[in-house]
Amino acid sequence: MSESPIFNRSSSVNFSPEELSSEEVESIINASIWAPSSRNRQPWKIIAIKRDSKKFSEIIECMSAGNQDWANNSGLILVFCTTNEEDISPKTFLDVGFSGQNAMLRATELGFSTHPIGGWDEDKVKNVSNIPENSRVVFLLIVGKPGNVSDLNEELLEKHNKKRERNSLEQNFNYDVWGKNF
Repeated sequence: MSESPIFNRSSSVNFSPEELSSEEVESIINASIWAPSSRNRQPWKIIAIKRDSKKFSEIIECMSAGNQDWANNSGLILVFCTTNEEDISPKTFLDVGFSGQNAMLRATELGFSTHPIGGWDEDKVKNVSNIPENSRVVFLLIVGKPGNVSDLNEELLEKHNKKRERNSLEQNFNYDVWGKNF
């Protein structure tokens, strides 16, 4: 596999509870704000919750139980949400996704593990992070230094060791029209 973070990024369940420095967090956030944005609206708001914050355990409790098991070991949780706007369009979510992808790639470059999740209670996350009513939580990004594999329980070890695969190009790519393989 290439050394590029695009090919090395994966959704890990193996995190160390070590803190990330403010400089490391800022580097990840700085990469995320340079994402492409329709009409340069930059409709994202990113809330960084470091492990040493009292909000860390509160945000963990907002996640689905399966995500709590491993996310609790991370050093940072980024909440990606829309800005406080009345007009949220599908392009808004696309732009926030681009921002999150930049964050994941930068974190991978820095040697961190990441895992974007969609399992959370919207109202609880909004309450913990003081997110306005007309904003939407798009996803949570778990970030941290890789943990010790021997600390994983059997279920998480199986997930950790699962081979990372992608569909063949023929399955997801066509030239000109649907069904015309390259």
